Amino acid sequence: MAAVKVLTVGAGAVGAYFTGRLAAAGRAEVAVVVRSDYEAVKKRGFEIRSEAGDFRFAPAGVYRSAAEYPEEADYVFLTAKALPELDSAGLIAPAIRSPRTAIVLIQNGIGIEEPVAEAFPRNELLSSIAYIGATRIAPGVVQQKGAHQLTFGRYGGGDSAAGRRLAELFAGVPGVQAGFVSDIACYRWRKLLWNLPFNPVSVLGGGLTTAEMCDGGPVETLCRELMEEVRSVAAACGVELAESLIPENLEFTRNFPPYKTSMLVDYEAGRPLETEAILGNVCRLAELRNVPAPRMQACYALLTALTRKR
Repeated sequence: MAAVKVLTVGAGAVGAYFTGRLAAAGRAEVAVVVRSDYEAVKKRGFEIRSEAGDFRFAPAGVYRSAAEYPEEADYVFLTAKALPELDSAGLIAPAIRSPRTAIVLIQNGIGIEEPVAEAFPRNELLSSIAYIGATRIAPGVVQQKGAHQLTFGRYGGGDSAAGRRLAELFAGVPGVQAGFVSDIACYRWRKLLWNLPFNPVSVLGGGLTTAEMCDGGPVETLCRELMEEVRSVAAACGVELAESLIPENLEFTRNFPPYKTSMLVDYEAGRPLETEAILGNVCRLAELRNVPAPRMQACYALLTALTRKR
């Protein structure tokens, strides 16, 4: 049987970890598109230092752009940051050569799928949520701590042959908990319940770790209140998030190995932040649906001002 062909575009820490696990387990032939780490990955591949077991990932091909990929992929993973200045559809377009290629988005935030869905109406689009502590610590070197969970589903909801097949590929792969769901929109809002408070507050607080944001003090209270606002906006958008998810998220974070959020890592490195995908889009939904969200709007204003000043 021919190997399943995967192309990972924007193969940073998260993309290298999950699709690298597929390759290491012999479940797929994985090629990558990388930019800043191109020379290191081309020469040595990826080194993954993981609590679930260290491994090396030697991609089947290393490219600077999707146009260089010579195959027709079964799956194209897009794992680049969700940034307004980044043309997500344009990044993967040269590699989408037939309707049989499924597109897998592993990105944070709300409202990030529409441009890709519009650009490729004949291709199945799998929206994915990753719970993972993965950080690039050197060119081609990724450190992973804590969770390593990937949840994906068909954009728009419902069943998906490509999604089911991907779940089968990940089944039993060491260091990955992956699964297909029929209502991915709910799971995306559930992830935002964590992302929206902890990512911005880690930056606005002057470099707070997850442990420092869950120490029972006023910062934890702020994170709790931001989660309440997320619940209200989600409900106005037709997605009910159980109130119990708030203490569950706080307890999960409190017991998670202390680490810096991805937004804080990007801020300290001088890279662009996912401010719009994680915060701005939700503030606009709140305004559109007349949902009070003063703390969320304050964080958005401050984070926007901070990044502009820098």
